[in-house]
Amino acid sequence: MTVPNIKWGLSLCSLLLVAACRQSPSPAETSGQADRDSVAGARAITAAPDLGPPPAVPDTQFVIVDSMVNIRMNNETVPRRPGALDSTLASSWMQFYHNGKKLPSFLRFKYQGTVMMGARGNIMDQVVHVQDSMRNHIARDKYQQNFKQLDAGKQKELAKDFPILFQTKL
Repeated sequence: MTVPNIKWGLSLCSLLLVAACRQSPSPAETSGQADRDSVAGARAITAAPDLGPPPAVPDTQFVIVDSMVNIRMNNETVPRRPGALDSTLASSWMQFYHNGKKLPSFLRFKYQGTVMMGARGNIMDQVVHVQDSMRNHIARDKYQQNFKQLDAGKQKELAKDFPILFQTKL
């Protein structure tokens, strides 16, 4: 077989395949199919399965920042005033901690559009401030000491239990 014959054969096969995919079944065929489905006991899925309630503490907490530095966290808009992000983030983490002694494992930022580096830096500074405050709060709650006064073993334990407080890549 020569190369032109192979190309011609492949072209013919692809045309036949496209034509076969575009054919719609006749009404008689579809009614027969419906009869076979109902006979077989197949049921259409009409609702999404119930997966139970969402977890009390999400694994990853998202902060969405747009080009006008409007910030959304936990599907709520953060007010546009100085210190609003850190107070909102701190109250969210405090609520998670007091309800179940857990925090999300990761904090992820999604930037929509162009967010200036100065705004990103201010946001990161606020997150670091909240991380430091929460580390001290949890250390005082568990060990009655500030975080920096704890021995290395207890600090590593807190880092293992609450990785979001030690996350450096935001």
